[in-house]
Amino acid sequence: MIEEILNLEKVNSKSDINYIFNFSKINGVHLQSPSLIKLGEQKDRQKHYKKLKRVLNDNSYVKKAELTENGFINITLNFVEIIKYLQKSKEDILKTIKDSDPKKYIFDYGGPNIGKSMHVGHLRPLNIGRALYNIYNFSGNSCVSDIHLGDWGVPISQILTYCYEKNIEIRDLKVENLQEIYPKASKYSNEDDKFKNKVAENLAKLNKLDSDLYNDWSLVSQLTIQDIKKILSKLNHKFDLFHGESTVVDLIPKMIQDLKNNNLVILDDGALISSEKTEPPVLILKSDGTYLYMTTDLATVLNREERISPDNYLYIVDSRQSEHFKQLFSSVKYFNFSKSNFEHIGFGTINDAEGKPFKTRQGDVYPLEGLWEDIYKILAEKNSKKNARILTNSVLVFSDLLIDRRSNYKFDVKKFTNTEGKTAIYIQYTRVRIKSILKNINQTEYFDNFEITNLTNAEIKLILSILKFSDTFKRAKKHNEPHHLAEYLYELCQKFNSFYKESRILDETNIDLQNRRLNLLIVCLKIIEISFNILGIETVEEM
Repeated sequence: MIEEILNLEKVNSKSDINYIFNFSKINGVHLQSPSLIKLGEQKDRQKHYKKLKRVLNDNSYVKKAELTENGFINITLNFVEIIKYLQKSKEDILKTIKDSDPKKYIFDYGGPNIGKSMHVGHLRPLNIGRALYNIYNFSGNSCVSDIHLGDWGVPISQILTYCYEKNIEIRDLKVENLQEIYPKASKYSNEDDKFKNKVAENLAKLNKLDSDLYNDWSLVSQLTIQDIKKILSKLNHKFDLFHGESTVVDLIPKMIQDLKNNNLVILDDGALISSEKTEPPVLILKSDGTYLYMTTDLATVLNREERISPDNYLYIVDSRQSEHFKQLFSSVKYFNFSKSNFEHIGFGTINDAEGKPFKTRQGDVYPLEGLWEDIYKILAEKNSKKNARILTNSVLVFSDLLIDRRSNYKFDVKKFTNTEGKTAIYIQYTRVRIKSILKNINQTEYFDNFEITNLTNAEIKLILSILKFSDTFKRAKKHNEPHHLAEYLYELCQKFNSFYKESRILDETNIDLQNRRLNLLIVCLKIIEISFNILGIETVEEM
């Protein structure tokens, strides 16, 4: 909200210096800009400062502005006007984060594979993807989310081939059976060349939509998708599109033929590669004619161009896949498949409390549902079933989003379910506390006509924290880093709790003071709830 109250657009138009204001830690100074440091001469600094000062002097939100000897601009705010400014509706608050030129975005994230359970590694794309989707959506952009299932290719052929070899009736399969079959089939394929060749043979038939193989694939696919949807529902994750690699398989033959006709691909030892000069070359088809991730990803772009025509593609996928996406984006441009902007938003991995890969006690990949159940058991001891469910999801979301997406981190169940510190339980408790106070006085609208005098330090810190919302939101969007908003939410809750501890809110002997502080609670609650919505955190109503 700082840009709005300082009218930075007007400020910047008055000078060739781009003034950037940050919150200050200096007593008595609320905002600070180092923008004039780069000007070595004091006279040059003064010249630009005079231009800025003329604008700020007309600003009712600014009490004092001064230039330091080393080129910092220090601003003291007028809190009488600031408090009036903060008395906004939810709609008015949201206006401060709207894009002036909204676009259409497709968010590609989730990506579980058919034939095996969702594991803890899927937590990050789900949380980061949804948070970014919400950030862009709240900014006024048109957004489409696609889970993009891994439902085609070698893994599915391995499962089908294994079932054929072992005389396993596919129609009788349960999800539990698939969990056992996939690792066995994968291991078998790595150890037995005859089986591996059979997998390739069946995949080639499947790519040609062989009816028997396709029907069996459909059975395995639907079985897994039902399980995926059940887990996603438990985690409160939804998608606009539930597509997968299989969605575009029928588009691939024509795509390949068009690439050949335009001399955009060449044969290399039986395989089909892009004619673009890259190292390594981009493989489009294997020598046996089977498809790769690159094949289906390219066809997916064509499909999305026809059906959605987005301005921007955002792929929220593990950082370890960065080379794949470099090749994909380069190929899209080289093949002239799209004029849109493409970006890979990578992220780190989740480890256990000891910093080791997150596995079960048996050494297996940790099922995502298993982690959910482990957290739920802890929280169900002190909460209702409904609240325990909501709080479990809150822990899974907030703990994950607090971390810079590029970083690996330790998922410490005991730490993240604590009531104190940077935890989902702490921010949920803060919201419930504010709601309870306002409920007791049956007040949801702002109070009018009260004096603003003798603000305490705790009030000022809370007000400054509230003012950071839109600027933090824009930083999160600019860098595709939702952790800024998660950190901000914790900071705001922390500032409120400090204010609550130090300040008497309900005071019938001083109605001006009471109304002023209740107004701070109302706006604070609005910001907290907006932040909850953006990050994808459900709310509990009592704790």
